[in-house]
Amino acid sequence: MTRAVLWIAAVTVTAFVGGVLFARFTGNVTVVRDERKAPAPREVPESWPQVRLSEGHSLHVFDHEVGCDDCHDPNLKTFEAPDTGVCTACHEEQAALAHVNLDGMPMDCSTCHVFGAEQDVFGRWHCTRCHGPFQTEGNVGLAMHATVPCESCHNPHEPIEETLRECDECHKKVNLQHGRTKLSGTCADCHGGHQLASDAASCMSCHAEKSPIVPASATFGGGHESCASCHEAHSFSASAALRCGSCHEETRVLAQNVARDHRDCNSCHSPHDVRAAGDRVCQGCHEDIESTHASQNTEDCIGCHEPHPKRVAQVALRCSDCHQDATSERAFHAGNTPCTGCHEPHRFDLSGLTDRALCRRCHLNQVRLTSRNLGHASCAGCHEGTSHEPGGIVACGSCHESQLSRSPKGHRDCATCHEPHGGTVAAQTRCTGCHQVVELPGLHRLPDVPVGEGHTDCTVCHDIHESAVRADRATCLSCHEDMADHQPDAKRCTGCHTFIRSR
Repeated sequence: MTRAVLWIAAVTVTAFVGGVLFARFTGNVTVVRDERKAPAPREVPESWPQVRLSEGHSLHVFDHEVGCDDCHDPNLKTFEAPDTGVCTACHEEQAALAHVNLDGMPMDCSTCHVFGAEQDVFGRWHCTRCHGPFQTEGNVGLAMHATVPCESCHNPHEPIEETLRECDECHKKVNLQHGRTKLSGTCADCHGGHQLASDAASCMSCHAEKSPIVPASATFGGGHESCASCHEAHSFSASAALRCGSCHEETRVLAQNVARDHRDCNSCHSPHDVRAAGDRVCQGCHEDIESTHASQNTEDCIGCHEPHPKRVAQVALRCSDCHQDATSERAFHAGNTPCTGCHEPHRFDLSGLTDRALCRRCHLNQVRLTSRNLGHASCAGCHEGTSHEPGGIVACGSCHESQLSRSPKGHRDCATCHEPHGGTVAAQTRCTGCHQVVELPGLHRLPDVPVGEGHTDCTVCHDIHESAVRADRATCLSCHEDMADHQPDAKRCTGCHTFIRSR
């Protein structure tokens, strides 16, 4: 079967070429016409009204006034299709550039030029007989020019590369600026001749390897769906790209009111890799900030600083958003101390700080007082509980047991006389603060007459941490020197001079 087809094809092509050469060099067509006999009665087919309007007949009969007998043999009763050799009498040049055969199928002039009553012919030539019809599998792209005859762009008698029209001959409003210095600058660089516009070559087919290199992360679902989301298809330049604000107008930016650079999306985002912004971007500008705050997020900066916060005034997330043991930002340490009162946001680790260094941020005066009392140097030595949940105060007797055990019963509340951090007795603290002289018995009420004498200086006889009174003769003589010869054998003056009853 295949051999038969090939044999027929060879004979047809040989006959066609032979006819062309014979007609061209011998002028035999003219002789044939001249030697025709008188015409016989003709039988015009019923389809003539439709046939005469075909592209082929319309062009010959109406446009060029070619007579029927110029092509059809008048000796024949029917209007059979003339031999190809008749065509070459006028169309020698076209015949010499025969259209490319389709899969070895023999072709002559009538293969493409329509002289019949076919209803589905579009254009001067029946191109879709082989190259269509439109919207068929393998030729979907033809739909781009479904309303444009093939001859608008192609001349079937000449090589495609020599006769194909430039797109801008029709598409004059298309301003192509895409990579003219790097591409040939033709539509075909991206569009195949018969492809749909939506099926143009993907940008990545070039930019995955050619400069500028565009990473695959440039497009993603739910955001930058395609390059055309930001770039105009034909004015494909950086300056003509869609501004970020045209889509993200309502997007808030961290510290946008005070940080001018934050208002420029490109300060943090690479246009072709917008989702890669992270700590490395922050550190590009904030390199002087070193964070020791362990974040649950691997990217520490944006773990606390939301790049696009819900509230304009929000600079950082609340500590309690992550540290959920706290019910609020002031839930720890006395119930009214913010986290930042003790913790620096970027240096949150307190392991390197002594409690004195930490507490002095709020309790500076108390820390200064303890510097004069090394026994009270550690805050945790007296204050129980933790920094987040302070407890009670350790009893003074846990360290000062000997003093407390010897103290009079009324003197066992240490803070009555002592400032608790420095441990000193304030100058303004007097025994008379509790012991009113007028209420004391006996010689306690003896006034200082003359000045400097008397019994109003309690500490001369009493030690605040001793319940026993210093009543020996030597203690009394430290003030009453003039009584040294009075009852020299007495060991105690209080034997006669009682402080309970005045004598």
